[in-house]
Amino acid sequence: MPNMLEFTAAEAAFVLREPIKAVRKAMDEGPVQARLITKGGGPVRAIAWRDLVYLHAVRTLREELTPKGRTEFYLALKRSPAEGTREVRFGRLSVTMDAFEAEVEARAQELSALADKVEFRADGEPLLKGTAIEVHRIAALLAGGLSAEEIRDDYPSVTPEMVGIAKAYADVHPKPGRPYPRTT
Repeated sequence: MPNMLEFTAAEAAFVLREPIKAVRKAMDEGPVQARLITKGGGPVRAIAWRDLVYLHAVRTLREELTPKGRTEFYLALKRSPAEGTREVRFGRLSVTMDAFEAEVEARAQELSALADKVEFRADGEPLLKGTAIEVHRIAALLAGGLSAEEIRDDYPSVTPEMVGIAKAYADVHPKPGRPYPRTT
């Protein structure tokens, strides 16, 4: 995965499988440094690939690293070369990065594959691929308390996999403007 990719808080939350609140807190409190990028017509905060790998590694090593150790780890990771870093050394510690990078890369590929399962209407509204059903409508129904089976009763062409895709896509790409009703 190229190290130049940038991830919004919602995308990072999907990749890390953490609540978006936790990712935003990491962006606010540091040491991760978010920067503004333009996405979807407006500015949003995003973090780089290395920051994403750092957040995953720190979550895994939370009990082994003190707050000071986490900061030192972040600074050492930033100083290391972007490509080919197998190990990050700081203080008396050394962290092997291969497993962390491989796991984050696999999850980032899931995020990329998610985009391939959605197509767009002329007005830009995301639809489940091969249907005329809005992704955010299905996600709103799930958020409103309907089960996947109840949604399938209303939309027979929707498979259980499509319901999962709709929820994941809506989590990563929240609907701008007024939300869909949570009931049918």
